[in-house]
Amino acid sequence: MKSIHHLSAVALLGLALAGCGKSGDVTAENESPEQVAKKVAAANIKPQPGRWESSVKLEQMEMEGVPPQAKEAMAKQMGQVHTFASCLTPEQVNQPDGGFFQGGAKDCTYKHFTMAGGRIDAEMTCGKAPAVATMTMAGTYSATNYDIKVNSQSDVMPGRPMKMAMSISSRRAGDCNGTEEK
Repeated sequence: MKSIHHLSAVALLGLALAGCGKSGDVTAENESPEQVAKKVAAANIKPQPGRWESSVKLEQMEMEGVPPQAKEAMAKQMGQVHTFASCLTPEQVNQPDGGFFQGGAKDCTYKHFTMAGGRIDAEMTCGKAPAVATMTMAGTYSATNYDIKVNSQSDVMPGRPMKMAMSISSRRAGDCNGTEEK
């Protein structure tokens, strides 16, 4: 379950986008998460601060060469919905940085990033050869919710590819109340 929360943290790009206004559109090609964050800030696209209640559903996870026990554990996670709440502060909304758009991953570049008209479409690569991970994100957002699909493909070890797909939904549920996850 901890890995689900870590993976959802990477995918929480959607949280950064939820509640966005329509002040401007953002497009980027071959840019860093920091550059994308600056474009989003310049477009005055900001999420609403507050409590966000989210659900993550792992739809696919395939990894070659794992022991049977690990495959069984992954199979048990398939289709289950994991829920959590997070608090997005006004300070975070007003001071986004690259981490806001990449969840702490290193050596990342957006091959493309488009956020316009209530839709998001992005592809990001992270890492250096031979350990490169590719993640695609597509979905919708509004002032009070978002729904996003995330697919990733990487080599855990050379010759051992891993594929993962998940869906993430989130709704703004009001003000933060101190019970949200850190």
